Amino acid sequence: MKLANTKIHQGISLRQRLHRFAQVAIWVVSGAATAALAQGSGTQQYLETQQAGVNARIEVLGKAFTSPYPIGADQSRIMLYRTEPSRLSGATSVFVDGRYHTSLVPGAWSALCYRSGTSELGARQMQVGSRPKDLADSITAVQLQGGQTHYLRVQEEQGRPVLQPVPAAQAHQEMVQFKEQVHTVSRVAQACREGVAPAAVAQPGNAAHRITLPADTLFAFNRSDAAGMTGPGLAAMDNLLAMLKADFSRVEGMHVVGHADPLGNAQDNERLALQRARTVANYLQTRSSSMAITTEGRGDRDPVISTCSRQITARSIACNQPNRRVVVEVMGTRR
Repeated sequence: MKLANTKIHQGISLRQRLHRFAQVAIWVVSGAATAALAQGSGTQQYLETQQAGVNARIEVLGKAFTSPYPIGADQSRIMLYRTEPSRLSGATSVFVDGRYHTSLVPGAWSALCYRSGTSELGARQMQVGSRPKDLADSITAVQLQGGQTHYLRVQEEQGRPVLQPVPAAQAHQEMVQFKEQVHTVSRVAQACREGVAPAAVAQPGNAAHRITLPADTLFAFNRSDAAGMTGPGLAAMDNLLAMLKADFSRVEGMHVVGHADPLGNAQDNERLALQRARTVANYLQTRSSSMAITTEGRGDRDPVISTCSRQITARSIACNQPNRRVVVEVMGTRR
């Protein structure tokens, strides 16, 4: 019994320490935003404190964004940024596989080098004086490709921050006047190893093309695994691949987003939406191994229809059919 209590106390203490660390980061960047307005653009931005010595001035935003150098084939680079204006108040803290990386204010960017493979990027909106959060507001699963730079933008979705993958050309245009967030130290970034040749960059003007697939067509009821995919669902996936081959001269990547209806437990809906997105992404990846595909689950937070009854009945299940869906966002150049 004592051992169990010790574990509980340690868990609470860890959450409190993480929250205090995040709150300090947010206090700094909130002040930095005010300082930036006072000093204007084109200058090094910082926060004046009441302390003496080296802590009298804390630099918050550093160098302006420039196109990154190529990364080694055994690593991936994650480039995160936050545009402005935004309805999100406070700073957006970003966690990579559960570990803190940075806290972004509007007009700031941050980069890290990391291992290739599947990683989960969590976004958590926090403000000074707010109640501590135990869970991320959203989690985006990303398949990091060796030797490639992946761009993700903080996007507001129904009051929550979501890390949205964007094409390189679009990110470069949006980040042209942004400055690096430098006030905190990443707990996850690796030392970058430079590559020998730059990666290809998509031509400007590319936009995401969205294809919505009904989850009731893709999966049997309440299923999210590959074995639960239906015959019509597999046919729909093959038709999607054929359409991409016919309509796009180049596909830079895809982002698969799973959605659930609001019936039942919210956490179960989150897991169901994310797992369905991952299953669809895995199917696409096995048939197009060179394509970069990321996944995200939004649970029931982004409904198409919000007037259905919350009671689980045959009528409410049928009414919520449009909410159960998987959206495939294709980034590339159309023919």
